Amino acid sequence: MADWGVHPLSTALFVLGYALAIPITSKLPAVVARQHRLALWGHQAGILVAALGWLLRGRVLVFVAHLLWMVGASAWFGISGRRRARPARS
Repeated sequence: MADWGVHPLSTALFVLGYALAIPITSKLPAVVARQHRLALWGHQAGILVAALGWLLRGRVLVFVAHLLWMVGASAWFGISGRRRARPARS
């Protein structure tokens, strides 16, 4: 069973990762619509750092869930960007 005690490094990773990711996540629809690549990279970095904190605590399933969220956000960003790049049909 996983250790539920506080691990100082994982806690630091949570604080840093979520502090970076949550503000961007709250504006993710606008980030995607405007194709702000730097904001997406900040979001991805924050989620990855937080995910590493979960991995350090032995919570592999939560780690994988974070990775899937990153893939989903990247796919949404990419698909939306391709749609906007297409010329409008007349």
